[in-house]
Amino acid sequence: MRAVVAEQCTGRSPHGVVAAAAPLAAALGAQCLRDGGNVFDAVTVAALAETVLLPPKCGLGGDLVALVVRDGQSRPEALIAVGGAPRRLAALAAAGRMTVDGPTSVGVPAAAAGYAALSELGVFDRSRHAEGAIRAATTGFAWSKVCTLLTTLSTSLLTAQNPAGTVYLPGGSPIASGAVTRLPGLAKVLDEWVVRGAGLMTGPVGRAVVDAVQSRAGVLEMDDLADYGGAVWKACDESRVGGHRVWTTPAPTHGPVLLDALGGLGDLGSLTAARTYRSVVGAVERFRIRNGESVADGGTSIVSGVDRHGNMAVVIHSNSFPRFGSGLVVDGLDLILANRAGRGFSSRVGSRNFPEAGRRPSTTLHAWAVAREGSPAVAVGGTPGGINQVPWNTQLMADLIRSETWPSDAVVTPRWELMPSHAGIRVEEDFSPHDVVALAVEEPRLEWAGPLGLRSAQQVVVRGDACGSMIASADPRTVGAVVPA
Repeated sequence: MRAVVAEQCTGRSPHGVVAAAAPLAAALGAQCLRDGGNVFDAVTVAALAETVLLPPKCGLGGDLVALVVRDGQSRPEALIAVGGAPRRLAALAAAGRMTVDGPTSVGVPAAAAGYAALSELGVFDRSRHAEGAIRAATTGFAWSKVCTLLTTLSTSLLTAQNPAGTVYLPGGSPIASGAVTRLPGLAKVLDEWVVRGAGLMTGPVGRAVVDAVQSRAGVLEMDDLADYGGAVWKACDESRVGGHRVWTTPAPTHGPVLLDALGGLGDLGSLTAARTYRSVVGAVERFRIRNGESVADGGTSIVSGVDRHGNMAVVIHSNSFPRFGSGLVVDGLDLILANRAGRGFSSRVGSRNFPEAGRRPSTTLHAWAVAREGSPAVAVGGTPGGINQVPWNTQLMADLIRSETWPSDAVVTPRWELMPSHAGIRVEEDFSPHDVVALAVEEPRLEWAGPLGLRSAQQVVVRGDACGSMIASADPRTVGAVVPA
């Protein structure tokens, strides 16, 4: 059965492939490739579509990280579009008044700058990139089952933060799965992004965001949006594992934590699940000690792709944890504001993760690339999933490196994950019995999940197989799609 599922969640084409958490987003991205765009056009199209199709998870009120590999370059580049701390947030945090949701959790959104930076690598303009998203927001789309679930789980948060009501709770109840939904406010925001690009938050949209936050006693100001909402290209962190080079997005992402976990695996030829567990837990704990506390991101989505030239990209964009971010929805714009600041920063004065003005908060978001020693990067990937991004990515990358398995096989291999609040581990029931026994020695608090029963959403993109096709695979555990061009 896993072999069948693996084939169903994989796409191959010499012209390129796009993967996304929302099937329509993947289809729009693939169409962009067919129309002559490159992968940077395609992932921008798909990501913007997801801001409409999956608003509890991602949007222009949030942030993103990306990793790209340009044809002809031997090393990938990282894009960090995570907003810095507002100027007045430090005093709020020091007084113990920074919260994990609500107005005092809102920081500076940087997603608009991130989408604009990706757009600039494409051959089309921003109007083409936003066209599909605007059409969906204006003419309507089918509300997904996952959005209904996430809204149901967030009804109390949305009601508390939007007492006058919100488009996401019509009549006070979640939108039904499959209901034709229109979000004209998001269409207005996207129209403004087409005009302003990275400067979206310096115009009327930013003014509306600040007014919404300040009217609820938050500390965000227009100067914060202008000064701390940019995106920056950075060199990736790099290491060597099992005769391969591995790159990750750098801090403040969890890319360095992934490299730490991979570096502790030792000889991959004799790798066990227990050793992987020890290495992952050790890396996460070392991060916690360095930064003062752990962080969690769950309101997140992912798009990725590869084009016929071999350009590759993976984009992870987020409204932070756990869903609907801060809970604030900007009236008239349908724009959900993330709680990255409240969830990502530490209130401990002196911590390296304290919200000094302009500092970017730590985030579990990260993406990776891998190549055989001496070769250009040939595979990229990532996953949403909060603190389990590192465990899931470590397991998948170890499989890719030690056996050079197909990405389709890698995304369906049985996995384990960390349970919330250090409450043990959850293991898919078709894990090998030997590994389960070894894991139980390391962590006796073990809970079972069914086959493919975890909530990972990994995507893996490979540049060219032996037959010349580009390949992408999307984790079948959660809703997603891969569409060849």
